[in-house]
Amino acid sequence: MNELKRIFTLDLRSIALMRIAVAGVLIGDLIDRILQFKHFYSIDGVIPFASAEDYYANMATWSFHLLLENDTYQLVLFSVHLILAIGLLLGFKSRLAAAGCWLLFGSLIARAPVLLTGGDMLMASMLFWLIWLPSGCFFSLDSRRDPPVSSVSKTHCSLATVGLLMQFVVMYTLTGIYKWNPEWHDGTALFVIMDDHALTKPLGIWLTNFPNILTLLTYSTLVLELAAPVLLLSPVATERFRSVGVIAFFGLHLGIFLTMEVLGFSPISIAGLLGLTPAILWERKPLKWLPSRVDTLSPSVENDITQQAGVNMAPRIASHGRLAKVLSEVGAGAGLVCMLFFASWQMLLHAEIVQMNQRINWAVHQLRMDQTWTMFHIPSQLCYRYLLEGRDSNGDFVDLLRGNKTRESVDDRPGIPEDPIRFESSRWLLLYRQMGTTQYFNQQLHTIRYLQVHNPAAADLPTATDLDIKEIVFHGAAGIREIRNLSNLVLLSHVDFRAKGEYYGGQSHGNWEHYRDNGSLDSKGTYDYGLRHGRWRFYHPNGQLASEGNFDLGHEHGLWTMYDDQGNRTAHGEFVDGQKEGTWTFWYDNGGMSTGYFKDDELVN
Repeated sequence: MNELKRIFTLDLRSIALMRIAVAGVLIGDLIDRILQFKHFYSIDGVIPFASAEDYYANMATWSFHLLLENDTYQLVLFSVHLILAIGLLLGFKSRLAAAGCWLLFGSLIARAPVLLTGGDMLMASMLFWLIWLPSGCFFSLDSRRDPPVSSVSKTHCSLATVGLLMQFVVMYTLTGIYKWNPEWHDGTALFVIMDDHALTKPLGIWLTNFPNILTLLTYSTLVLELAAPVLLLSPVATERFRSVGVIAFFGLHLGIFLTMEVLGFSPISIAGLLGLTPAILWERKPLKWLPSRVDTLSPSVENDITQQAGVNMAPRIASHGRLAKVLSEVGAGAGLVCMLFFASWQMLLHAEIVQMNQRINWAVHQLRMDQTWTMFHIPSQLCYRYLLEGRDSNGDFVDLLRGNKTRESVDDRPGIPEDPIRFESSRWLLLYRQMGTTQYFNQQLHTIRYLQVHNPAAADLPTATDLDIKEIVFHGAAGIREIRNLSNLVLLSHVDFRAKGEYYGGQSHGNWEHYRDNGSLDSKGTYDYGLRHGRWRFYHPNGQLASEGNFDLGHEHGLWTMYDDQGNRTAHGEFVDGQKEGTWTFWYDNGGMSTGYFKDDELVN
C-alpha cells in the first residue's frame, strides 16, 4: 500500500504550478473565443442553437449556454467564466474557482459540439481534477489568507492524484494503441501529415525536406506514447523515470505545437504535465528559483496536507477537514472510477469486443469524460480537400474559399483542388474539417449558408452575397495526393439559396418551394429527411403547371400527368420506383393521341 502511495504522490508545488498554467491556457482560450464570438457563439453565427440541439437529439446533455438564445446572456456567461479563470490563476478559493470553471467549460463545449477538440476534452479533465486537489498551497492568494503555519509536507496523495496521473497514462497509451497500424509502422505517418500542408505550420512544411528526420520522429512518438505507463508509474526509481517522461512529453507537445494546427491541445497538455513534475526537478534550475516553502495556508488546505503527513490538528479544524476530505475523496473517486471505466470501455470498443451502450455513454458524457484519443491515428484520413463551388446568376462557377473559377460550363466536372484552404483562424479550419464528416452532417447547411455574410478563407475574398451566388455545392476528397489523383470529388451537400423550406438534422424536411434565378416558381412539394416524398408539382417558366404526381422516398411512384406551357395534357401514366411501368397515354399538338406499354422504363409496345 505504501508503495502505491509513493507512486501516486505528487508535489504540491507542481500541483500549484499546474493550476496556474491550466488557468493561463483557459484564459487565453476564452479570450480567443470571445474575439470570435460573433461567428461561433452569437445567435446569428455559423453554429445556431438548432445545430447543437440536433446533435444532442439522441443524448440529452446539460449546458447553461443552451438555456437562453440571447447574445447578452452568452457574453455574461463568458465574463463570469473569465473572472473564475482569473481567480484560479491567482489561487483565490482555488477549488471553488476550479469547480466554477469546470461547470462553465463543460457547458461551453456543449454549446458548439462541432468545435470540440482533444484539447477541450483534456481541459475539462484538468479542471475536474483541480476541484479535488489542494492547488492553492503555493503561489496563491489562498496561502496568504491566514497566519503562517510551520513547515509541513510538500507532497500530496489522494484519489485525485491517482486520477490525474491515470488521465495521462490512459491518454498516451490509448493514442499509441490506436496508432498501431501500417501508416505508423512504416515510419511515414508524420511525413504524410506535414507534406499535405492542410494542418501544417511553416516549420512542419520545412521539415518535409528531411524525410529521414520525420521517420525517426514517427517511431519516437509511437514508442514514447506506448511507454507512458512505465515512464509515469514506474515502481522503481519513480521520480527519475517520471522526470524523463515529463520532459519527453513536454518535448512531444512542443513539437506538435510548433509544426501543426491543433488549437489548444498542446498547451493544455503541457499545463497538465506540470502537475506531474517530480520533487527532484524542483531542485534544478529554473524551478529552484521559485519559492520552496509553504508561507501561509488556510485551515482547510492545511488540514488536507497535514492529514497526509500525519499531523494532528485541533478538533474544530479536524472535524471540518474530515468532512472536506470525505467529500473530496467521494467526488474524486467517482471521477476516477468513471475515467478508468471509460478507458477500459474505449479499449474494448477499439478491439470490437463490446458494442456501444447508450446508457454508459450518457453517464460518462455528463461528467465530460467522453474522451476519444484517436487523433492522427490514420494520417492519410487527415489529408483532405474540400471545394465549395458556387454558381452565380451568369452561370459561372467559382471556388468561394479560393477565389478561382472551377469550370467553364455546367457539363464540365470540377477537379480536386491541389492546395488546402488557408483560413483566417484555426477554429474555421476545424469547422470545415468537421462538417465534412458524417458525425457533424447537420452542421453543413449552417456553414454553407453563412458564406452569404462571411468568407472565412481570406478578408479580401467576396462573400456568396457579393457574388450573387444562387447555389453552392460542397464537394470533398480524402487521402494522400496519389490517392486523390486517382479519384473524383464526392458530392457532400447542395444548398440552393433560391429555395424556401425547413430543415431537420441538416436535411430538407417538410414543405418546400424551389425557384429559378429570375424568381419564378420551379417546383413545390414535401421532403422527408432530404428525399422528395408525397405530392409534387413542377412548373414551366411562364407559371403553367408542367407535371404533377407522387414521390416515394426520392423516386416517382404512382400516377403522373405532364402538361405543355399552355396547360394542355401531354402524357399520363404510372411510375414504379422512378421507372415508367404499364400503359401510358400521350397527346400531341395536332390533337392526336397514342398509347404505349412500358416495362422497366423501356417502351415495349
